[in-house]
Amino acid sequence: MDIIQMSYLINIVDSSCNLSLAAKKIHISQSALSQFITHFEASEGIQLFNRKNGRLDGMTEAGRMVYRFATEIVAKYEEMQNVIQKEAAKQQGTIRLGLPSIILRAYFSHLLPKFYVNYPTINIEILEGGGLEIWKKFVHNELNIALLVEPTNLDSKKYEQHLIHKDEYVAFMDKDHPLASKEYLEWSDLQDYPITTFNQNFTSYSNIMQKLKDENIDIQRLHHSSSWDYMVAATAGNDIVSVLPNSVEELIDESQFRVVHFRDALPFNIWLCRPHRKRVGEAENFIYEEILKFHVPTSEEQTGGCNCMSSLNVPVG
Repeated sequence: MDIIQMSYLINIVDSSCNLSLAAKKIHISQSALSQFITHFEASEGIQLFNRKNGRLDGMTEAGRMVYRFATEIVAKYEEMQNVIQKEAAKQQGTIRLGLPSIILRAYFSHLLPKFYVNYPTINIEILEGGGLEIWKKFVHNELNIALLVEPTNLDSKKYEQHLIHKDEYVAFMDKDHPLASKEYLEWSDLQDYPITTFNQNFTSYSNIMQKLKDENIDIQRLHHSSSWDYMVAATAGNDIVSVLPNSVEELIDESQFRVVHFRDALPFNIWLCRPHRKRVGEAENFIYEEILKFHVPTSEEQTGGCNCMSSLNVPVG
C-alpha cells in the first residue's frame, strides 16, 4: 500500500465507510475505491472491512490496525513534505518573515509591495497569523525573521531583538456610544459594556486580559475574533467596545466610529527579532536591516509632521 492508497483508506474510514462520499471527497470514482479495497485484501490475504448486504460495515480488528499505521505514516509523510519545502526555500534564498495580521495590514501593507518591486531577486515568504502562532513558528526555527508584539518572551542570549515601533491599545466604539464623549477612559469604564478583542491566538488577548485582571475589572461580556475590521464594525449602532491597537484608527471610517485613549495606556510595542547566528545570508541580513530602519511614526510624530519612514533604496551588497 503506497501513500496515495493509504490516503484512500483514511478517507474511506473518515467517511464512515461510505464509498460514494469518500470518492467525492478525493475526486476519484467509487469503483476505483472499491477495486482498491478488493485487490488489496486479495493480494495481502487480509480482510480490512466487514460487509453487510454487499456494503462496507465497519472495520475488522486487522483493518483498524492497518488504519492506525496508515494515519501515522501519512501524517509523517506530510510533515516530511513540509520540511522539504521549508529547507528548499532556505537553500533557494527564500526569507521566511512572520508577523501578526494586524501588523502586516497596519504597518507593512505599503512597504512590502514596494520591496518586491525594487528587489525582485529577493524572495520573501510572508507568514501571518496570531502573535502566539507566529511566536511558536519562530522559536521552532520555521521563520528567519519575526515581528512580535511585546512581551516577546524570548531569551536575549539566543535572539536579537529591536524595538521598531511604540503604540498603545485604545477603545473603538460607535460615535453615539455613552463613552464617546470622554476625553480619556479609565479601564473601569469598560465593566458596564460588552467588549471585543483578539482571540487567544494573539498576544493582544493575554495582554488585555492581564490588564483587566490587574485592574480588577469584571467585564459584562467578552467576544473574540481574529479580524480587526469585524471588531470595529461590530460596534456600529450598539454599546460594544473594541479594544485594539491605535494604528487601526487609520484604517477605519472616522465619521462613524470614535476612538478614545485610556488614561493608563497599555503599550502595543512591536519588536523585530531573529536568532543569533554565526552565519547570516546576505539577503536575510539586508531585509533585516531594511526593516530595522523602517520606523512607523507614532500619532504624536504624525501630528508634528514627522515622517520617519525609510525609503527602500539601499542596494544589496
